[in-house]
Amino acid sequence: MVLNLKRNHKKNTMERLKVKLLVKVLLVSIMFLNISCGSRNVTVTWNGVEEPILSNNFKLEVFIENSGSMDGYMCTGSELKDAVYSYASSLSSYADTIKLNYINSKIIPYPNDMKSFIRELTPQRFRMVGGNRSNSDIAAMFENILKQTDDRTISIFVSDCILDVPNGDAMDFFENRSIDIRNAFAKHLNKHSDLGVEIFCLESTFDGRYYYSAGSELLKNVKRPYYMWVIGNKNILAHLNKQVPPFTEIKHGIKNYFAFSTNSNIPFEITNTKNIAKGNQCVPTKNSDGDYEFLIKTNLRKTLQGADVLANLSNYATITSGIIVNGITELPNSSSSSSFTHIINVIITNTSKSYAERITLKPLYAPNWLEEANDDSGKDVRNNINKTTGIKYLVQGVADAYKKQEQLVDFKFVVNNR
Repeated sequence: MVLNLKRNHKKNTMERLKVKLLVKVLLVSIMFLNISCGSRNVTVTWNGVEEPILSNNFKLEVFIENSGSMDGYMCTGSELKDAVYSYASSLSSYADTIKLNYINSKIIPYPNDMKSFIRELTPQRFRMVGGNRSNSDIAAMFENILKQTDDRTISIFVSDCILDVPNGDAMDFFENRSIDIRNAFAKHLNKHSDLGVEIFCLESTFDGRYYYSAGSELLKNVKRPYYMWVIGNKNILAHLNKQVPPFTEIKHGIKNYFAFSTNSNIPFEITNTKNIAKGNQCVPTKNSDGDYEFLIKTNLRKTLQGADVLANLSNYATITSGIIVNGITELPNSSSSSSFTHIINVIITNTSKSYAERITLKPLYAPNWLEEANDDSGKDVRNNINKTTGIKYLVQGVADAYKKQEQLVDFKFVVNNR
């Protein structure tokens, strides 16, 4: 009896030891799992991008169309004159030289200074300097301007940009002019890969005759659109946009804006949300949702894009679905000693493995305001007073020349999961 009790006690003791051992094994396993999952070493690494050292020396060329259709803008109180003078004179303070020109069927140099040039913008002066003022060919004007525009030249072209519709099929005419403009810009891009184009749609008082294929019509003291094109090396344009922001320097303001540019290799820096990084490696911040966040600090001026384009998250693309562009913050122009203009907030949702990634800013090929600004008829100007005949096809020609550009900028990095 006593022997049986001893055997049972020994058996119970062994079982309790087994249970304790099993509990310890489970606890150690749970601790190991917690350590492995909770301490997952997620990092983001990237290779530095060198900022090219560029000379900002450049020549400024100003071209004002002096065709008959522009006479109405040369009236007393014309906002066009103020806008051209305010912007071109601001840019000229950064230029080595400035050349002033009229343009229609040919380029006609103006011999005096900017102040005299603006003061002498009158229909009388336009007629005096000559050229073919009766039938303006915008495509030919662009060809002539591009011939004068190299990597050290910034050209400003001021025009109503009306495509004169001849008698016949207007659509064939528009499409042919679009092809001519595409060819001119594509040819220039082949030689000058950093070519940028900025289009400013502005508005001015118009008092004079409006010309179209069937004749002309007198318009008294109305507001009409006109355009200022700024064409040249995108690196110089980006520098000028910092020094002379067009949205503040162009007197009377800008109605609409759009730009074309080529792909740029732009320096950037990555930090976590606490602005911490070590070399070219960053440990992202884990947020309340269990995802990881980091920041890309960069300078987007070379893209030449407006604030509406840069702030639109749908314009950014990634390789995988595990990376989300969550926000874009624009930095004030004078708030920082660094060259950064924007901070891109990025979320990593997939940390199951290491992978290479990139974020690209996709190019846009037409502004959202273009359809509303365009008139296809070339007639009934009073009901289309805020529109420009054929402007859609003119801009489309430039867009077609830039179609080979797959992205304006890309940021390459690697998500590491160790």
